[in-house]
Amino acid sequence: MSEELNQKVELVKKKFENFTNFIELPDFRSFLLFTLTSQVPMNVLAQMGLGGNKEVINLPYNPILKIYYQKINLLSVGALIVYVKSEPLSDKFVLEKDDSTIKNFLNPDEMSLAFRGKEKFLLPLVSDCNSCDIDNNSKITIKIDDLFHSLESFLGVAEPNLLFAIDGNSDSDPDIIFTFNMMPEIPIRTDKKILKIDVFIDEKHNTRDVTYIKREEDFKINYLSEVKDISHAEIYKSAFSLIMHIKSLNEP
Repeated sequence: MSEELNQKVELVKKKFENFTNFIELPDFRSFLLFTLTSQVPMNVLAQMGLGGNKEVINLPYNPILKIYYQKINLLSVGALIVYVKSEPLSDKFVLEKDDSTIKNFLNPDEMSLAFRGKEKFLLPLVSDCNSCDIDNNSKITIKIDDLFHSLESFLGVAEPNLLFAIDGNSDSDPDIIFTFNMMPEIPIRTDKKILKIDVFIDEKHNTRDVTYIKREEDFKINYLSEVKDISHAEIYKSAFSLIMHIKSLNEP
């Protein structure tokens, strides 16, 4: 491996030091967009086990930890928990898609894109107990499958509906844009958890304060803070990737 490539790989690995099974998102809007993106039938997250009945969208709430969370089952590392810290949004068990509680977080164009029929939300009170089985091998080893050298290359080849971003701590600290690989490596050692990712190192911080990346027919990309005034023609001729800025990789 060349020295330059080795340095990039080590940079990414350092960002994932002590990563276990948890990804914290910054706010409920991000969590809601993450959940709604998983409802797209061909979405990677649906293939990873998140989804199910497309007319029922689950927003599980753990009343002890006070988090909304989604549980993503993966082959070699158990389950990933994507969560946001929040007080309960409603006392109801069922929320219609046009309930003001939901509409407060989405603009009309996002509502139009997100829903196709008579979807409704269920707000079950439930705690995932896998994290209670604490052992000395909860740490996940992150391995890079593909490292892309431009975001256009990443979007053009992988076509991800959703990307995660670990923002750097300073202007000189690059952002790490990644998605989980659908084919995790099976470790030789049965006591080792290995998860593969595809990565782009964003040294120019182009995705800061960005929620969507729009890929045109000619593969040019535009950065959007929100989806507004998008025509149906644009939807059919373009592809949108939702980018989730990670608040922390800490256990709640």
